Amino acid sequence: MQNYGTKILKILLFIGVFAYLQYYDLNRGAHSIASVTEGLMIASAIYLIVSLFGIVLSLSRNYLIAIIGTGVLALLLAFKLDEVIAATSWLTEGRVTAALGALAGVCLIRDILLVKTSLTPPRTAREDTSSATTDKEDANTKMRNDIKSNPQSVLNLSNMLEKRWGRKPSYDEVMDYIDHLVIPDED
Repeated sequence: MQNYGTKILKILLFIGVFAYLQYYDLNRGAHSIASVTEGLMIASAIYLIVSLFGIVLSLSRNYLIAIIGTGVLALLLAFKLDEVIAATSWLTEGRVTAALGALAGVCLIRDILLVKTSLTPPRTAREDTSSATTDKEDANTKMRNDIKSNPQSVLNLSNMLEKRWGRKPSYDEVMDYIDHLVIPDED
């Protein structure tokens, strides 16, 4: 899922849910470390459910099926997870919540880094001017060779030169013209 719009939407949803829960706790005077932890866990659960919705939607390509499938899968996973917690002695609800929160945190950080790298231009190392000049000359030579190897380009150039000069140019004149052709910089 390389759609950066969905990643941005999931990030904003996570931040929005967390911010709303903290605002709600502040307004009723119940703000504490526990409320911050609860807010993070609820926002993480919503983040994971939205990610699950994206997976089901990409598989089914139908919004109604994705909504119903996500609801069914979320409930099924919650009840099965409850059964797994009850069947083991070392696995507690706190550990499962922490593990799911850590998973959501890792996915959230990965999404943030992917969006950040897609929005920032790639860094280029500063090169000395002689290297840059050589690269431009190589690109110009390649462009000239491409023009020479394309018969339609050579024919079009020959027709243009015939109109400009008033006579039909020879093959050598066309090739010489291409060799001395000034190729403008694309900057």
